[in-house]
Amino acid sequence: MTELESLSRNVEKKFKDALWERNIKQVELAEMLHTSPAQLSRALKGNTTPRDIEIQKQAAKILGIDL
Repeated sequence: MTELESLSRNVEKKFKDALWERNIKQVELAEMLHTSPAQLSRALKGNTTPRDIEIQKQAAKILGIDL
C-alpha cells in the first residue's frame, strides 16, 4: 500500500468513526452539507478533487475532527 492510499484510508476511518460516535448517517451529513450522498461518499473516501477537499473540510468542522 502506498503512503497516499494509507492516508486516504486513515481519513475515511476518521470520518466513519466520527459519524458512528455521533450517531449521524452519511445521508444526514450530506443533507447538512447540501450535497449528494454519492458526492459525500467520494469525499469521505479521501478523494482529492477541490470539491471533495472542500466537503472534507466542512464535514470535519461539523463532526469536530481534525484531518
